[in-house]
Amino acid sequence: MAELRSKSNKKFMILSAIGIFMVVDHHTFTALNLFGDLIPYNSFFMPMFVFISGYFNRVNKDTRLLPYFGKKLRTLLLPYAGLTLIILVLQQLMNLFKLGVFEGIPSWYPAYMLERVVTVGSPLVIATPMWFVISLFSTLSVYAIIKKVLGRIWNSYVMFGIFCILHAAVVYLTKTVDPESFYRFLVPLKVLFFLPFLEMGIIYRDHIEKRHDALSGGWKLGLMAVLLVFNMIRTMYLPAAYDIAFDSLDDLSGFTSPFIVTPLISSLVGILFWLTLADLIGKPLYESRFVNYLSCNTFWIMGLHITFFNILNCILMLVNNFIELPYFDVETFRESEWYYWELSPSFKLAYVLVGILGPLGLKRLSDHITGKA
Repeated sequence: MAELRSKSNKKFMILSAIGIFMVVDHHTFTALNLFGDLIPYNSFFMPMFVFISGYFNRVNKDTRLLPYFGKKLRTLLLPYAGLTLIILVLQQLMNLFKLGVFEGIPSWYPAYMLERVVTVGSPLVIATPMWFVISLFSTLSVYAIIKKVLGRIWNSYVMFGIFCILHAAVVYLTKTVDPESFYRFLVPLKVLFFLPFLEMGIIYRDHIEKRHDALSGGWKLGLMAVLLVFNMIRTMYLPAAYDIAFDSLDDLSGFTSPFIVTPLISSLVGILFWLTLADLIGKPLYESRFVNYLSCNTFWIMGLHITFFNILNCILMLVNNFIELPYFDVETFRESEWYYWELSPSFKLAYVLVGILGPLGLKRLSDHITGKA
């Protein structure tokens, strides 16, 4: 059987594992909330995934675009389509269990799914986090074209500045214009929003990483402390502490800060903080097979964790048929894919574990079936 893929860049292996954990934790309304009071997950974690992609991006003026697009099609869009099919089947089975009747897929549903893909980016509500795949594919594609055309005169710092201006313009637009007026332009607007983080990953790799890695442990702790204090000071000048974050990037809403540069600054702070922490404490985890497998399969977790939240709820609903579970609201669960059993704050951990281990278990099963394990 084939060997499991092992990431050679251990620091970024840890960083991507941390990032996907934050996605799952955030969608349980923060069971653990790691440093979340000072650096909210929603202030940086999706830009951080683009930053990671930028770090590994090697596009230049000599890149052959058709093979490049073909590779991204195979590694992003085809898995996206396959995972959508899996989620759709699981959703129909869960609906059969929840409602007691098989409703099937209405004739209008494929058109509805397609519209969601080309706007918010996710084909199904239960697969909402998959919006990021469409945004990442689009951002990488646009970036490749721009760099191919301007490769001979490309300067990363100049382009980063231009991308930051475009990023701020998108934030300004979404704060001042009726959302319905740009709903069909969400994908290109998200491309402009994410471009500076892609370039930031390249700048870090080419110009900053060696200096960052060379810092002693004390200096790294000091840097993290400065970033935390910086965020504390920022919250004092904002109307509300959570204004340093931004919700719902799938539809580019939730920019509550009065400053259009807040998302950019918040993302820079969060990425640098967690990148430093990953470098500082990551060595004991560098050889962890679980962390490596987690990092290699963030795609599966991103797409499937809400589905596995619902599978857990189906199990709880089955138990509730025999033993009444306190505070378990069957009707709300039947109506929403985003229902959580609010038994206690600590029970959120069950959703976190299911949201991570469930997709990994399914991926492991797929690996065995296909001979990859």
